[in-house]
Amino acid sequence: MLGVISSLAIISAIPIFAIIINIYSEGARHLTLNFLIDLPPPPVSGKSGGIGPALVGSLILTLLAVAIGGSIGFFTGLYLSEFSHTRLAHYTQIFLQIMVEFPTIIIGLFAYMVLVAPLKRFNALAGAFALSIVIIPYIALNVREAYRSIPYTLKEAAFSLGVSAPIAYLRILLSTARRGVLTALLIGMAKAAGETAPLLLTILGTTFTYFGGLDQPINAIPLLIYNFALSPYERWHQVAWGAAAVLLTITLMIFIISRLVVREVKV
Repeated sequence: MLGVISSLAIISAIPIFAIIINIYSEGARHLTLNFLIDLPPPPVSGKSGGIGPALVGSLILTLLAVAIGGSIGFFTGLYLSEFSHTRLAHYTQIFLQIMVEFPTIIIGLFAYMVLVAPLKRFNALAGAFALSIVIIPYIALNVREAYRSIPYTLKEAAFSLGVSAPIAYLRILLSTARRGVLTALLIGMAKAAGETAPLLLTILGTTFTYFGGLDQPINAIPLLIYNFALSPYERWHQVAWGAAAVLLTITLMIFIISRLVVREVKV
């Protein structure tokens, strides 16, 4: 039985390693400094080019999404942990669990109606808004678990100091739950960096220009991969492979960092 379980575990991991090997075998040769900062190449002639605008756009969108969604998700998770006995917390947790499986393209459509249609242009703020909605449930549910892992005796000790609830939760208890909270933010960051569907309806994807403002169109690595992979041009296919290798590297780095900080705090 142990042999059967071990074999199934290995088989389940094969697709993941196959994807990693495939992407790096096709895209690793493009990972140069020029590739990271140059504009994309013309489809049929000119120099090799790179993913500079998309890389900058992904960085801006991810940071904005984590700033917005991370703040909301953190306080939502804190509420779910400390006031789980309330009816509001019960329904909020059910709603967040539904949001985890919610089609992100619908979130992109909602952001389009809220921020794209009124402004009459695709814009970076709409993309960040959509991504922040996507990552809220991931951050909130992980923050909830981080605060739940704090021993009850520590919570009693914190409130016995006579401090207010915000100070107890945000200064004293946060120092114990910081690893779990940081892991939640990193998970949200990885999710925001790799999302494509919400960006199709919000940021348009400016291929040959850098960031021009939050109210202007912007590009992102997942959207560039989608557009270039569907194009008929071999040169753009090569750029898409290189961009996929960059995105995979970013995701793996975030995953490794999150694994390093998720260790339990000894008390």
